[in-house]
Amino acid sequence: MFWFIAAFAIASVVFIITPEKVSSHSDTQPSSVDKLTKHSLVILPILVLSWLVIAIASAPVTHFAGTAIGFVLTSCAIALPSTHKYIALLATLTFASLLIELALYF
Repeated sequence: MFWFIAAFAIASVVFIITPEKVSSHSDTQPSSVDKLTKHSLVILPILVLSWLVIAIASAPVTHFAGTAIGFVLTSCAIALPSTHKYIALLATLTFASLLIELALYF
């Protein structure tokens, strides 16, 4: 039940901090606030990735560590428009890692 509450809280925060207009205006100078909102979606995946790397480095490596890192890297690629070309590659590697680790688990 805690995971559903946490997911709802994180989704609410992402909904609040995302900009209303996604289209960019090339006729005006972008301010520092516009630059921050442009990369605001990647802040949470980067925080989760850093927490995950610290947790993996400080504890014994489990079978699902590679899959977890793959999921977070895929969300980072989704959050940054310049890395959208790597979404399919990261999702494929995550899926392959998940299949391998599930085969080792069972």
